Amino acid sequence: MKIKLTVHLDIEGQKLMQSGSFSARREEDIPGIAYEWIQQIKRETGYRDTRIEKVIVDNEKDITEEVRAINKTPIPDIDFW
Repeated sequence: MKIKLTVHLDIEGQKLMQSGSFSARREEDIPGIAYEWIQQIKRETGYRDTRIEKVIVDNEKDITEEVRAINKTPIPDIDFW
């Protein structure tokens, strides 16, 4: 399915709103797609202090909290040594 994502970010006091179209296989994949896109924006802006203010799907569904939850998930330890 095709989705339209709109993100509102605060990058060191500068407000940014960006929209884009993406493909998702399942509805459960949408927060992960939004998170990856925000990470791409962070890379493009030099990893400055970035705060997620709002994430909207198809101009109607707010998934901000789901994306923030992914952002706060700790990186797992690598125990294969």
